[in-house]
Amino acid sequence: MTSDQIHDKIRSLVPLTAIMSLYPHTQLFPTPSTTVVISGPNVQVLDTATGVLCHTIADRVGPVRCAALDAQGKYLATAGDDKMLKIRKVDGLGLVNERELPKRPTKVIFTADGQTILVSDKFGDVFRQFTPLTEKQKKDALSSHENPSGGQLILGHASLLSAFLLSSDEEYIITADRDEHIRVSWYPQGYNIEMYCLGHTKFVSAIHNPTFAPSELVSGGGDPALKIWDWMTGTVKHDINVWDAVEPYIRIPAPKKRRREDDDDVPEAKRKGRGKKAKGKGKAKPETEAKAEEVVEEAQEGGAAAPSDALIPEKKAEKVLVINKIDTAASRHIVFSAVGATALFTTSYPSDAIASEVRAFDLGRPVLNFTVTDDGLIWVCLDGNWTDGTPEKPEKAFVRVLELSSGDLVEVARDSPLLATLNSKSLQPVSADDLKELDLYGDLAAMPKNTEVDDDQEGETSTPADAEKTTNKKVLGRLKNKQAVFEKAQAMASASASTPMAEDGVKEPETKKTKSEIGDDSQQDVVITET
Repeated sequence: MTSDQIHDKIRSLVPLTAIMSLYPHTQLFPTPSTTVVISGPNVQVLDTATGVLCHTIADRVGPVRCAALDAQGKYLATAGDDKMLKIRKVDGLGLVNERELPKRPTKVIFTADGQTILVSDKFGDVFRQFTPLTEKQKKDALSSHENPSGGQLILGHASLLSAFLLSSDEEYIITADRDEHIRVSWYPQGYNIEMYCLGHTKFVSAIHNPTFAPSELVSGGGDPALKIWDWMTGTVKHDINVWDAVEPYIRIPAPKKRRREDDDDVPEAKRKGRGKKAKGKGKAKPETEAKAEEVVEEAQEGGAAAPSDALIPEKKAEKVLVINKIDTAASRHIVFSAVGATALFTTSYPSDAIASEVRAFDLGRPVLNFTVTDDGLIWVCLDGNWTDGTPEKPEKAFVRVLELSSGDLVEVARDSPLLATLNSKSLQPVSADDLKELDLYGDLAAMPKNTEVDDDQEGETSTPADAEKTTNKKVLGRLKNKQAVFEKAQAMASASASTPMAEDGVKEPETKKTKSEIGDDSQQDVVITET
C-alpha cells in the first residue's frame, strides 16, 4: 500500500473536518522536482509536479526547530530541542549521519557547495561542522562536553544570536543578536571583525542580503523601520517605516512575560526573593487592585461567585513588532513577515532617498513562514488552526501561493496539485499539548528585552527611580561590552600587523582590505560521506 493510499484510508475513517487540530507547516523547501515540508516533528517529501507524497518520517523526540536544504536539493539538515543535528538524504529520507550539538540550535544553513553546515545556538555561538560523525564512529572518552559535535567555533556573541548569513562570495559572515548588534566578520576566521552596523534601538531578528545588491543588507526586528545598510562601511542607506502598515494586522498579542529562573536579565537577588513568602509582598500594590483582590478572596471563601471583571482594571493587550523573515524577489521588491501578523508585506527596493509604500496582503490567518522561489511564486505557510472567535470559515488553508504583479501581491495557483496536497493529505493530526509545544509565537516574548520590572511579577515593585537605575546599569553594561569588543578588535589588528601569518596559516590583510584578494586555501570544506 502506497503512502497516498494509507492517508486516504485514514481520512476515510476520520474525516478531516472532525480533527480538532492539525500540525501547521512551519518550513517549506520547493525545488523543481521535489518539495520538502516540515510540520512539527514530521518531515515529508512531495513530488512538486504531481503533489504525490513520496516519503514521510516523524521525529519522536519533538518538533523540528530549524532545517536547511542544500543548493542541489539532495541533503536535508534538521535540528530540534534534543540538540541532535541530523542529515538525511532527500530521496527516501534515510539518515546519513547525526551528531550532538553543544547547545540548542536556532538556525542551520548549508554553504553554497553543500559540503559544510553552519549552526547557530541560543548562547550566541556559530559552529562549522566538518565531516559528520557516523554511528560506527564513537566519541573519545575525553572529548569536551562543551562541544560534543567536534565542530569548529566560528564566532560568538554575548547575547542570543537571532539571525546570521554568509555573503554571496562566502568571504564574510554577518550575524545579528538581541542586543541591537549587527556584526560583519571574516569567514571562517570569525575572530576577525570587519565592521559593525550599529543603529537599531531594539533587537534585530531578521537580516537579508539581496542577490541583486550583494553589497547591501536589509535588517529588521523590533524597530518600527527596516534598515538598508552598506555592510562593509556600516552606514545606513535607507530607512523604511513599516510599523504603520504592519500594526493593523498583528492579531497575536505579546504574552505577559514571566521571567524564568534561568533568565539572564533578572538579577540573582531578585530571583531568590520570589515566591509567596517573599518579603514585602504586596506592600506597594495599587489601592484599587488590593481592594479587588480582597473582594475576590471574600467571595471565594464564602462560596459566592467572584465579582465581574469590571471591578478589576485590565490592561489592553500589547502589540509587539517582531520581523520574522525578510526576502527579496527578482523584481527588486522586499517581501517580509511579522510574528503574529495575518498579512504578508511588500515594498519596492528603495532607490536613492525615495522610499515606497508598504503594501499588505491579508491572508486571514497568522503567517508562520514564506518561501520565494525562482519562478516568482511566494509559498506562504499559515497557522490554519488559529481562529479569531468568529464563525469558522469554510476554507481552512495552511498554505497559500502568491506572486507580485505591478507591485501588489496577488493569489495564484489555486488548482496546483502540490498546493492541494499541502492543504489535505500532508496534514497530520496533533494533540493540544503537542500543538502548544510548537511555541509558534514564542519570539513575541523571547525577543523583546524589558528594561523595567514586569508588572505581573509577584512580590516585586519598583519606582521610576529604581527603573531608571536598572536601565542605566544595563546601558552602561552594554557600552562596556561594546568598548571591550572594539578594544579586542584593535588588539587583534595590531597583532596581525606585526605577525605575517595567522594561527590558521592565512596571511592577515590590512584593515578593510577585500578578503577575496587574499584567498583562503588553508581550510577546505569536507565532502559529506554516506554510511
